[in-house]
Amino acid sequence: MFYKIFSYICLISFLLPVNISKTEEFIPNVKLKDVNKKKVKLVDICKDSYVLFNFWNMACEPCKKEMKFLNEFHKKYNEFGFKVVSINMDSPRSMSKVKKYVKSSKYAFEVLQDPRMDLFKKIGGSIMPFVVIVDNQGKVVNKHIGYNLGDEKSLEEEIKVLISYQKDTLKND
Repeated sequence: MFYKIFSYICLISFLLPVNISKTEEFIPNVKLKDVNKKKVKLVDICKDSYVLFNFWNMACEPCKKEMKFLNEFHKKYNEFGFKVVSINMDSPRSMSKVKKYVKSSKYAFEVLQDPRMDLFKKIGGSIMPFVVIVDNQGKVVNKHIGYNLGDEKSLEEEIKVLISYQKDTLKND
């Protein structure tokens, strides 16, 4: 008897449409300071561009390795409506070291500060490096946790798909 009822429930569940609503996640409407202490609103950064937000700190060696590739992607795809924004999570006391590191690395992307890791935690970060990709409306498209050599290849492919999608969408407007 149990198996018969179970079979009917399974059959009905396959026949009925199931609407599992996955809520869309957006980048929080917060302001962060850049390395020169100028306040920047995150949602403004996302207007008209896909943005890859990269969360890191000075002690994270995989972060630094990944950032070299992110800098290349920023320069290579910037003209196609894509940019990288780096968010450092070192303490305010370490900011002079961060600023020197960013300058010596000649990063082309903007570097913001999240010293209390508020934004990092708010969008689900727990391990660095942490990458969040958002569309031009600020909607989170994807997240990546950690970095291993070679991950940059699949990340670049993902960027190319996003950029081509954006171009296709713009042509149809």
